[in-house]
Amino acid sequence: MKYAVYPFTSPILLTDAVFIAYGGHTGTSTSAQRQAAYFIAEKTASYDIETLLIPQTVTGTFMVSTPRIVLDWAYLNSASQVKLIASDDTVISTLTSIPSAEVAIWDYERSILDIRNAILSLGYYPYSAEVVYNAGLPTGTSMMPDMYLALTTYADIILNEISGYGNEAPGDIGVQRFTNQGYAEERVALLRTSFGTSPRANFARHLLNQLRKTRYVGL
Repeated sequence: MKYAVYPFTSPILLTDAVFIAYGGHTGTSTSAQRQAAYFIAEKTASYDIETLLIPQTVTGTFMVSTPRIVLDWAYLNSASQVKLIASDDTVISTLTSIPSAEVAIWDYERSILDIRNAILSLGYYPYSAEVVYNAGLPTGTSMMPDMYLALTTYADIILNEISGYGNEAPGDIGVQRFTNQGYAEERVALLRTSFGTSPRANFARHLLNQLRKTRYVGL
């Protein structure tokens, strides 16, 4: 996905109590350091699964080259307004009460709108569309154990980087093969994930697999 503006400025799910309950280690870290780790973990998870961890109303502007618009964040809850805009930034049309005759919601989970009828009414493609919509995981989903464990795992990795100890290698780089005093070990290949390349980063990503959508397939 393109990196849309993340709408939160502080942690929305992780707290010290949740972090400790799911195996996080506070050590000698300060509150500010933990808040930074929690925020980075949540923001990274949102970009990884392409949705917000709680429902939030946001505005995005999208170039129109096909009748279908893929919004920045998946798991669409509602859309309240679509402005069709010309290349000189003139607003051609403002559409509300969506879904409507002009704008259909083609896929809620993948957050895809279909403006085919609006284009037919105009007789041409607008340059862009500004959409006001609400997207994000339902509260019950975002507060499930696998989500908390994924966030805690990555927050712990970040906190270890801040404090300077505890990860497999500096920067939490995944190590596939090493040799020491005659002992050698080679591990299975690791994925390059939003969380990094280490085994723990791969573990965090795996926990969120069921929430990740193939959003551009079939357009």
